[in-house]
Amino acid sequence: MKYSYTKACFALLILLSSCYSSTEVGPVGPPGPQGPIGPKGADAENAYVFEWENVNFTAPDFEVILPYPDNFEGYASDVALTYLLWDTYTTDDGEVVEVWRKLSQSIPTADGMLVYNSDFSIYDVRLFLDAEFPLTWLGADDTDAWVVRVVIVPGDFWNSGRVDFSDYQAVAKALELPEL
Repeated sequence: MKYSYTKACFALLILLSSCYSSTEVGPVGPPGPQGPIGPKGADAENAYVFEWENVNFTAPDFEVILPYPDNFEGYASDVALTYLLWDTYTTDDGEVVEVWRKLSQSIPTADGMLVYNSDFSIYDVRLFLDAEFPLTWLGADDTDAWVVRVVIVPGDFWNSGRVDFSDYQAVAKALELPEL
């Protein structure tokens, strides 16, 4: 019995040692030949960006609907990213820097939480406010003269995972959006 056990352990040892792989990586080989060129795709935009100025959240609903331009055709697979111009500051060099925040934004106030939010369809974006207190308590600083940017991202790019969509500057760079 002892002899069989020793044989089995020895066979197992040989079997397991043959599965060893080194983590060392060898030198990079020469580049291979270029693959065939694929068919040319249709010319298209990566994304679209629209901007609205002086957007006001007015009573009684404290919402606003921003329709897309007439010459824009949305698709069910598109995703609309909505940003509010939250702040600006001037650098030591005199450059004015815009600070954009992606909706939704939850803001704690003395009266409770205030939420700037949005939803979208293939035709428009709806911005709305929600709060733990009556919205009529809000002042003009909270509701008036907002600048809104909406970026329409094609569904295939949205699923690529290539960019942080909460950062407007990263989205603008990745999608090659025009300066507004």
